[in-house]
Amino acid sequence: MKARPGFILRDLVGEKVLMPVGDNIGRFGGALLMNALSVFIWEALQTPVSRDELLRAILDRYDVDEQTAAEDLDRTLAEMDAMGILEM
Repeated sequence: MKARPGFILRDLVGEKVLMPVGDNIGRFGGALLMNALSVFIWEALQTPVSRDELLRAILDRYDVDEQTAAEDLDRTLAEMDAMGILEM
């Protein structure tokens, strides 16, 4: 999976926001406020990556147990997929 083209991550007044560009502006209808984990995942998704590779990267980066990391990753990926910002 990877990030769908047509979205950019911006820093707006200290907050990370994912914004649609081009044709996605009309389809997406807004911007998405990102937390640290979702930014980390979005940046990793700039190149094709598997769920297991993402999980390993999260475990390497954050002090979190595997079950919690997997649950957070799966929830974040499901939300991104539902919003149409992922290519599977």
